[in-house]
Amino acid sequence: MNIHKTPAVAILMLSCCFANGQSFEVASIHRNLNGGENTGINTLPGGRISVTNATLKTLIRNAYGILSFQLAGETGWIDSEYYNIEARTGAGESLSGEQLKPCLQSLLADRFHLKVHWETREENVYALVLDKSVPRMKENLDGKAPSMNTQKNSGRVQMKGVGVPMTILAANLGNQLGRIVVDKTGLAGAWDFQGTWDIEPAPDSAAPSIFTGVREQLGLRLVPQKGPVNMLVIDQAERPSEN
Repeated sequence: MNIHKTPAVAILMLSCCFANGQSFEVASIHRNLNGGENTGINTLPGGRISVTNATLKTLIRNAYGILSFQLAGETGWIDSEYYNIEARTGAGESLSGEQLKPCLQSLLADRFHLKVHWETREENVYALVLDKSVPRMKENLDGKAPSMNTQKNSGRVQMKGVGVPMTILAANLGNQLGRIVVDKTGLAGAWDFQGTWDIEPAPDSAAPSIFTGVREQLGLRLVPQKGPVNMLVIDQAERPSEN
C-alpha cells in the first residue's frame, strides 16, 4: 500500500457530479490534532457538509455504506489519524444520504488517492431466525418512519426499535457482533421491540448475552453459518497533501 506522509491540509476544486448537476465545488481537509472530540458527519443547508474528527476508515465506511468488518487491506494510520473536512456544492440544495456517498467517494479518490475493489468472500455469518412460531415483538401498523435507538456502555447494549423492518434489526445486530447478520425470519412489515444485553458478559453480569437476550426478549435466534460477504478491499491510500 502506498503511504504518502506529507501533512494533510488541502483546499481544492472537486468534480463529484450527480445527475441533477450538484457537485462539491470547494473542499478543505485538515488534520485534527486536538483529540477528545466526537466524530460527526453532518449535511448542512446550502449544499454543505461538515466532517469533524473522522478517520479515513470512518469516511470510507460512510462513502460506501459498509460496516467496519467489511473493510480489508487497511493499515494503522487509516484508523488512528483524524481529519476535519468542510465542503460545499454548487447548488443550494441540501445533500441526501444517497447523494453524499458518491461525492465522498470522489473526494477520497482525489485527496486520499484511495483505490478500492469489491470482493465476495465466504465468511462466518449469523442467520437471524424465529426461535418459535411467534416473535416476542409487536408488529407496528402505524406506518411510522423506522426509529432505532441503540445505547452502548462498557459492552452493555440497550436497544429500542419502533417501526423497524427486520433487515434493519439484522444490520444493527451485525454491527454489535462484528459479523454480517442475514435476515431469515420471514417477518415482513415493521416491528416494535426493546432489549438489553451484554456483548461479552462477565461472570457476575446481571444482563444476558446478546444471544440469550435476542432469544428471550425478541423471540429470535442468531444461528452461526457460512455465507457470502461483500468486502471492500483497499488497494491504495495516501495521506492528503497540501494544495
